[in-house]
Amino acid sequence: MKKLLLIIASLYLPLGAFAVEEIGVPAQGGAPEYLFLEKVDEAEAHSTAEMISKSLAIGRLVIFSHMGVLTDPELGDKGFTGDYFLEQWKGALEAETMGATPVQQRILGKLMWAGKQSIDNNQDRLNVKGVKWKHFLPAKWAREAGLMFNSRTGIVTRQPSINYRHPSNAPDAKEKEVLAAFVKSGQEAKPVGEFAMMGKQKVYRYFDPVHLMEPCLACHGKPKGELDMLGFKKDGLEAGDVFGMISVSVAVEE
Repeated sequence: MKKLLLIIASLYLPLGAFAVEEIGVPAQGGAPEYLFLEKVDEAEAHSTAEMISKSLAIGRLVIFSHMGVLTDPELGDKGFTGDYFLEQWKGALEAETMGATPVQQRILGKLMWAGKQSIDNNQDRLNVKGVKWKHFLPAKWAREAGLMFNSRTGIVTRQPSINYRHPSNAPDAKEKEVLAAFVKSGQEAKPVGEFAMMGKQKVYRYFDPVHLMEPCLACHGKPKGELDMLGFKKDGLEAGDVFGMISVSVAVEE
């Protein structure tokens, strides 16, 4: 009788009405990346992931230091080309990459290419006149560069946060666990890493906390709930608080 009633009800309901609750949920199983084009020895896994994370963090800082120019609505051509950015980025990275192994140098070269390409791809956006906030922030650069870097290496880079503003920054289960520990540690939070499996591939996962700097408080500071310049609610945080992390997954040779 129950089955008959369901059949009758289905004749009067829109197609797919019974499956509405299944729409928009994560697919079960699998992993975000199976084909790793670059792999490192287990002994180099930590230093490689650390190098990638620091490189992205420093690249974000280079862009952050130029935000005054990039958000000037009176200025057209900012002169912030991919070549200019790459020169600034390499100079700031020199001390961090002096001891890189040949494999790490090759990986870093691909990251440099991706970072420069992101700036080149956004020239029309960066140089538009009459617009202050062009929706090009350091995090956007790192996200775009990370995707292009992934296309040439398979290495996964992400920027999960405790209150994410872009869907790609939603933390997975492990990242939530680490973020909770980072928030608990506050300004004392330090990077951590571990070996894990991504599908059938052994990887090294590295998590580097992102601490808010004073200028970040314009969007993430106080008063909590007040709308920031981009229309998001402020987070009520203070300088030094953990807001997110740079997450890196590097494949390990077995």
